[in-house]
Amino acid sequence: MPGFLRLVDAACLMLAAWVSAATDPVGDPAEGHRLALKICTACHVVAADQENAPTLRKPAPSFEAIAKKPGVTADWVRNFLLTIHRTFANGTEMPNPQLTDDQAADIAAYIAGLQPAKQGAKP
Repeated sequence: MPGFLRLVDAACLMLAAWVSAATDPVGDPAEGHRLALKICTACHVVAADQENAPTLRKPAPSFEAIAKKPGVTADWVRNFLLTIHRTFANGTEMPNPQLTDDQAADIAAYIAGLQPAKQGAKP
């Protein structure tokens, strides 16, 4: 019987890992780039191929600057995009972009891809 319980425990752990992976989308950086150019350029410098400059007098941080901040990961960006609920009333806070989980994951993957290569990392 103990062997059967170990097998059940192992199956439960594998199922939990699979469910966690299925609910935590990785994101497509190319789609994130496309979406960011469409949605985010009014406030941010998203990429060098951006057609127009941001319309804000003092633009929000560029995506490159965001990517370079310590502790920024794709998961952090995705969570930020999905949990902001402020208003744009005073002109200094980011409005809720109302993205789907997949859109947030794509934009997060794009921003994470802008991070500089780690020193000493092999190509």
